[in-house]
Amino acid sequence: YFTSGTTAKPKLVEHTHALILDLRETRGGAPDGVAFLASFLFPDGEVHLSDVVEGPHGPTRQLWTSGWLPGPRYGGPVWALTSASTFSGGEALAYDLQALGRATVVGEVTRGGAHPSTLVPLGEHVELRLPVARSVNPITGGNWEAVGVQPDVAVPAAQALEVAERAALEAIAADESLPAPSRTEAEGALASLRR
Repeated sequence: YFTSGTTAKPKLVEHTHALILDLRETRGGAPDGVAFLASFLFPDGEVHLSDVVEGPHGPTRQLWTSGWLPGPRYGGPVWALTSASTFSGGEALAYDLQALGRATVVGEVTRGGAHPSTLVPLGEHVELRLPVARSVNPITGGNWEAVGVQPDVAVPAAQALEVAERAALEAIAADESLPAPSRTEAEGALASLRR
């Protein structure tokens, strides 16, 4: 398996059997960047990830996986780690992957920032953050604004990596389509975690 922040290079993970994305400290990101990263986790450019709806009624900008990528796509199971400080783009990635059944989210409920906004100065020391659009997931019809991304496996953020590693090793050990040495190595790693 492979654990990484969101800056992982695809060639580093292409020969692994499970992937853990650590989004616990991710506090931002552009929708295009989220769509680009998510594209590596789907087989083609035909997956509708989300919409960004400007104003109360549109226009709507659709975000899809990319048909062309500068590296290999990843087909193994994915876990996404979250914390109470995961925000915006980190939340978008976790939410969309979870909604599409592509990742298991492990950790804490995130901060809940799904609406792109702009700062409006109101005076010398006062400014207003004004939402100008909203994210809409095509599967759920909603988003994570003010409620956060709800983890599939709720654990304190400090324990999320350990829980996801155990789940990844269990998945590898149980996957009979994988080579026997990979399954044996995963079983050995699980045994050492139990000690």
